[in-house]
Formats: sequence, structure tokens, C-alpha cells
Amino acid sequence: MKQQAKMNGNQNSLCILNCITGERARFDGGTFVIGAGEQSDMQLNSPHCPKVLCKVVKSGDAMEFQFSRPVHINGTEATFFRSMPGEEHTVAGAGFLLAFKYSSQANTWMDLGNDNSWYIFNCEQQDWSGPFGPEFLKTSLGQFSSNARKRLVLIPNGMEQMGFYVDDAMEILNIPPPMNPPAEKAAWFDRYNSSPHENSGPAPEPEIADAEVNVEYGEFTCPICWFKFDRGDAMNVAVHNSLRGDPLLGDEAMQRFHATRFNDRGQALDAMGLSTSDLACPHCRRKLPPGFLDLPHHIFSIVGAPSSGKSYYLSVLIKILQNTLFQNFGITFRDSDPSENVILTQMKTQLFSSSSPEDAFLAKTDLEGALYESLPRQGRKVRLPKPFIFKLSHPAKSDNGFSMVFYDNAGEHFEPTRNSADSPGAQHIAVASGIFFLFDPLHNTEFRAMMKGVTDPQIKTHRTDQQDVILAETEVRIKSLLGLDSRQRVSTPLAVMVGKYDTWASLLGDTPLLPAIQDGCVRLDHIKANSTRVRDLMVRICPSIVANAEAISSNVSYFAVSPLGCSPVEFLDRDGTPRIGPDPKQLNPRHVEAPTLWVLAQTTPDMIPSTSAT
Repeated sequence: MKQQAKMNGNQNSLCILNCITGERARFDGGTFVIGAGEQSDMQLNSPHCPKVLCKVVKSGDAMEFQFSRPVHINGTEATFFRSMPGEEHTVAGAGFLLAFKYSSQANTWMDLGNDNSWYIFNCEQQDWSGPFGPEFLKTSLGQFSSNARKRLVLIPNGMEQMGFYVDDAMEILNIPPPMNPPAEKAAWFDRYNSSPHENSGPAPEPEIADAEVNVEYGEFTCPICWFKFDRGDAMNVAVHNSLRGDPLLGDEAMQRFHATRFNDRGQALDAMGLSTSDLACPHCRRKLPPGFLDLPHHIFSIVGAPSSGKSYYLSVLIKILQNTLFQNFGITFRDSDPSENVILTQMKTQLFSSSSPEDAFLAKTDLEGALYESLPRQGRKVRLPKPFIFKLSHPAKSDNGFSMVFYDNAGEHFEPTRNSADSPGAQHIAVASGIFFLFDPLHNTEFRAMMKGVTDPQIKTHRTDQQDVILAETEVRIKSLLGLDSRQRVSTPLAVMVGKYDTWASLLGDTPLLPAIQDGCVRLDHIKANSTRVRDLMVRICPSIVANAEAISSNVSYFAVSPLGCSPVEFLDRDGTPRIGPDPKQLNPRHVEAPTLWVLAQTTPDMIPSTSAT
């Protein structure tokens, strides 16, 4: 090791393990480099590893990890995370498995030497077994079926809280896959598609035992029910009209089925011999977007109190992203399925193409309205929000395309009393690539008291402020759904967006906010500087928001945003009911896209260029 710091008393050190070789290290400050380069502090010998895979920098009490390519951090793909004392993290990628433990017991860690033994933890039975050497680990795992393996976590010796899912470690540890029914089905599908065959007449069906699809593990996450599944588990949607009537979806829905016949173009055939290209989730059976299995998906969860302006924010964001991404990065942002996005398209058109506040007014998202649909989930029918899915692609980077998934949740779904099994409408926050909390300062008593001379009509209406409670509930849900200890934090980027910036900009002073984009790059240093200013203001006025946000994630940034850029006006609708809505002639959105660009720069760095240069 080129960099070894001495321990002083019981201070915390970062303990590092290369799980393949058993090499251990500790780090106390400065910069620590992991990669294939000769100057790396921990050198990884692999043709798949870049010269610099990761840089670790100590920042205050935190250790900040920046990866040069996406890796699986604690089972979720990302390029950045922060660790605080007492936390453990695992990383899989670039042909390696790495474990990090931020602990005061670094001497004990280093005393383990080059030990690369493992424990197996059974999540269902809450049972530990081991330790096993690498070769015996393979033998032991060979006793489990693929479904049983999904309940196992592999824990490197020296770790106590975090480990690796078997699926993430299989290829790197050379663990042979089991040939149980789901694997046989996928193998049969591949063999059948790779050989020429006719589409006339029924084909013999493979002998496959029915197996319940595990909801917690799989290559894909359904954008509707947020359960996981593998490629071979996806269902097809029948086409022939005589095949109408699905046992779970009802008499009007087309049947869902697992295909066993295909034409010479590889298209699945339904029971009447018609080809179908539509796929459905095996859990909720809702039709998946076209090309869903071809692109990675990133769920962006927008959280906020009732009437905080989430619908307006989402409508404006989509409009701004379509222009900003293409003008600055050459990225095309388009509907994945225009028919499924029609409601959001109508809201966007209504807002930007209307001539009066009456026409531009967007009604409050209703819990049971058109933005929700009833679908089966874990044996019961529940109301789930419809996803709005958009494809992003670059002509010069065709392999880096991906999709973004948004939802327009009713604010009530984030309140503590709404998180029941029958109303799981906001559970997408637990699988999101980015969480966006929209804070409405006009709901907050302390903020309102500081807005001297503000004439915005919304300030006349006083509503109970539960925004800190909603953030606290968000923390409880995420940690409960992910099985995290209350002391642990996720590394998912969390953008705290202080809305209606046009009404409180004076509180930040006369210096304008720095641009999020400059010279074709996302300026992360500008975003960080702006975040510091907004955070300092929030600490003075609403410290509970900052405290709750930073208890959820180790990766929080603060933004001042104004989707409308102007105060709304009062009017009477066609029924004579008093309303408050935007004047479309005065719309001037400000900084709306900055939070999304910040998250995209971390989740898709190969697509969205960024820099921290000053």
C-alpha cells in the first residue's frame, strides 16, 4: 500500500476490502485512489477496470466516493455516494467486489490480513452460515435454486451490515447458475429463437413448472407496481379478440400469457396464432412501454404536500427538458409511448398554449382520478399512479440511451395515514434513481412572515404546514421498504426544491444564482454553490426540512426553483367558483431543470457531461 495513515486513539478510519483477493487497507484523510493504474493506492488487476475506478476524499466527517463509471452501490447503480462513521457499503462493478466500513476498529480490520472468506445470510430465515472460502462458497451456493438464491446475501468477513446479492456477485465470483425451471424456460426461449421454424401450427410447449416470480429480485423494475422480474418472466399480451378476458385484470382486458410459440421473426404468437409485440409485467400484468426491455430505466420520484404545485412543476419540467437537453447536449427527449403520456401532454399544452388563466388552470391531482388505475398487487386490487415515461438518446451515443419515469402523485399519498397495503401509490420512492422534494414556502409560517410586501394571492390562504412530517414519512417508507436500519441513509440523490422562487428571491440577496449549464456541461460547482446558499437560508428559517432531508440521504442538494416564474392570479371559473391559476402570458420558468440535471449527471455520466471546474 502506498498510502497508510496512522490511527490516533479511537478515531474513525475507512476500512477497505478487495473481496476477490482479500487485500485490506485503511484510509484516514487526503485522497485515496482505487483502480488499475500503477499509482493507485489499491490496485485492481483487471482488463475491465479503468486506471482510476474510484477516488475517495475525506470531507469533514464524511467520506465521499466518486466512481468513473456506473457501479452497483449497495445493490443500486450509481456513480457517487457519501459514507458517515458507522456505515458500511458494498460496490460491485468493473470485475470486482469491494467492501467499505467506516469504523473506529481499523486495527481489528487490518488484523484479518488477506482473509477473503464469506458468510451467507438467509434473509427469510434470518440465519448466518460460514465462514466459507471462495471455492467452498460456490459449492454451498450450488445447493440452492435460483429462487432460493434470491433470499441470500453474501457477507465478506469483517462486515456486519452490508453484503452482496448473489445475482450481483455470480459472474465476478464465477458461481455457476442453477438450471431450475425459470432458467430452463429462458434457455428454451433462446434455443427456439436462434433456430429457424415455421409459424403455422402449434409448437410443442416446453415442460416448465409454474413458479411464482419473486418480487424483490430481477433485472428489471416494473414502472407501475415497482416489483422486480427477469427478462424470461415478462408476459405477452394476446391480440386475437377471442382471447379477451384476463383472470386478474377482468373481462375487458386482453389475456396475458407466457409465450411458447414464435414466428420466424422471433415474435411471440398468442393461442390463436397472431403475433404480438406487447409485453406485460408478470406481477401487476399492466402493459409495459414499447422497448421496455431494451433500455435501462430511471425512476424520478417527485414528493410534496397537497397543493404544493407538483403538477405544474412536472408539466413545466417536461417542456423545459425537451428544449434544454437538445440545445445543450444534442440529446433527444421524447415520449416512450405517446398514448400513455397523453394526460401529461394535455397538461403541458393546456399550461403553455392557453390564452387565459381559466384555460391554463390545472386541477388538483385526485387520489382516484384519471392519473390512477386499479391493478392487482400482492393479491389485491389497488390504485397505482400511471407512469409517464420518456426516452433519452444521443445520435453519437446510441448505446447509452435510457428512459426516465415520472409520476404525478396526489400529495395525500405521501401523508403518514396513506401508506397502507391497499394504497401503495407512493412506494416508487424506494426504487427511485432520484428523489425530488418540492417544498412550498407559502405553506410555511416562518417563510410567510419574512415575505414583506409579497402580493401573491396564495399568501392569503393559510394551510396547515406538514411538509417536515411528509419528509419524515418519506424516510420511514424508504428505510422500511429497503429493510434499512433507522441509522442508515441511502445514497440516492435527494433534491430539495424550494419552490415559488419568484416570491422569495430577495431573501437570498442581490447576487443571482449561478447557471447550472455552461459551455455544454453541467456545472456541478455552480450547483453546489447555489445549494449552499439555499441550505443556509433553510437552516435559518426551516431547519426541520434540512434535518429530515439529510437523515434520508447522504447525497442532498438544495435548489431554488420557480416553475411559473410569476405569481398566479385570482379568477372565477365557469361555475363561478373562485380559483387561483397562472397567467400564461406571464410564464417565465426559472431554474426548473437544474435538479434533474444534477441527478442525471450522477446517474448517467456517459450521457450528461459535467464538470466541477471553476
